[in-house]
Amino acid sequence: MCDKENNDKNMTYALKQAQEAFNCGEVPIGAIVVAADGTVIGRGYNKVETTKCQSEHAELIAIRDACNKIGDWRLSDCSMYVTLEPCLMCFGLIGLSRIKTVYFGAKSPLFGAQSGLKDNGAIYSKGLTVHGGLKESECIAILRLFFGQARYERGGCETKACIPRNCQETAPEEKRGDN
Repeated sequence: MCDKENNDKNMTYALKQAQEAFNCGEVPIGAIVVAADGTVIGRGYNKVETTKCQSEHAELIAIRDACNKIGDWRLSDCSMYVTLEPCLMCFGLIGLSRIKTVYFGAKSPLFGAQSGLKDNGAIYSKGLTVHGGLKESECIAILRLFFGQARYERGGCETKACIPRNCQETAPEEKRGDN
């Protein structure tokens, strides 16, 4: 398989992790760690709400899983695939774990650290390569669906109009008692 096919396959697996988060009521972000031979050695999805702990990001969980699997904290020559651009905390952990390459789907204008990493790259990692935009539209779609549904369920809008049009066919049935 060529790199593009491998990258697409790996990001699809990270998207499956994001779907698990979605199914659990968590912000749908998924991550996997892939060894140099192409084997997935770590996986994770956001568990911030479930654990009531802000540090339980998908990246941290995937790194912990990978370290447990290989019995070492050094993830040299590994790659990470994550559906949303990692935050500063996660980029710090990625660098400390010696991950070689990060592929992310959607940019995170609020919390993403890629621009901060460019300014402070030496602090976090030597030679960390970052690639964004992989399966970006799919990564954005699941986030939009999640936040659209959350606004609707909180009563933040009167109809399903706040759920993106291309996601309304999968939106929950009307839950408001004023039918």
